[in-house]
Amino acid sequence: MEKPRQRKISTFGSQATSVVSVALVLLVLGILAVTGLAAKTVGAAIRQEMGMVAELKEGTPDSEVNRLKQTWSRSKAIASLRYTSAEDILEQEARAMGEDILSLMDGNNPYYDEIELKVSRDYANTDSLTALCARLEADKAVQRVELNAEMYEKVNRNLSKLAFILTVVGIALLCISIVLISNTVSLSIYSRRFLIHTMRLVGAKDSFIRRPFVVAGAVNGLIASAIACCVLAGAYTYATHADVSLAGWISWFDLSMVFIAITAAGMTLCCGAASIAASRYLRLGYDRMFRQ
Repeated sequence: MEKPRQRKISTFGSQATSVVSVALVLLVLGILAVTGLAAKTVGAAIRQEMGMVAELKEGTPDSEVNRLKQTWSRSKAIASLRYTSAEDILEQEARAMGEDILSLMDGNNPYYDEIELKVSRDYANTDSLTALCARLEADKAVQRVELNAEMYEKVNRNLSKLAFILTVVGIALLCISIVLISNTVSLSIYSRRFLIHTMRLVGAKDSFIRRPFVVAGAVNGLIASAIACCVLAGAYTYATHADVSLAGWISWFDLSMVFIAITAAGMTLCCGAASIAASRYLRLGYDRMFRQ
């Protein structure tokens, strides 16, 4: 009576180890995915906030200013638009410097009317911004357009580096998880290797023998994915309650996409590992089973 009980405990222990191992790996992969999505959102928001400034020609009539504002406010590439007159700019600069700029410039206002444009997130990239700047500069009412291209390039480079690092770490974790899951599943199948051999002796096909292990692997992957998703959801809920601004970095929709990816990855990894491990013991002869 003792021997079956020990094998049952061993089987449960190996299954639990497999589930916990997969859950930890999926949790780390989920954190990397969430970090990547948040970094992408923050980067797009930074580029959007940088925007560009169109400096209008001196003496531009109000009709041209209104025409320019209406044209660009209707563009889907522009998220917001703000017009500032030369007088308002002079007043702001004088207040900031604490000096009368007009007296220093012999009564001449050195500033021009400006229109500040904030681009939408879909257009917050170097190519789109360059095209928008070219369109603005071609307008007869625009004197020049200010765009800090170097800062845009720096933001894009940093985001590209972060994406590369996250991809490399994700691939490394994926490789480690495949080995880890394969070993833990092999431990589960190891205790039943003689049962596999007995089933083959009575004429069971390989697919029939392999099926319950693959199904068990899918169940383990589903359980591990559920654990990882619950931990991620709990962490996200706590973080957004602690700091409401974090909710703007990644939405529940984005998080649900991560959950779907985690679930698919967990079930695929576990099913694949179970199939490989079962096939390994299906190829073993009876004598070699004692040396495993």
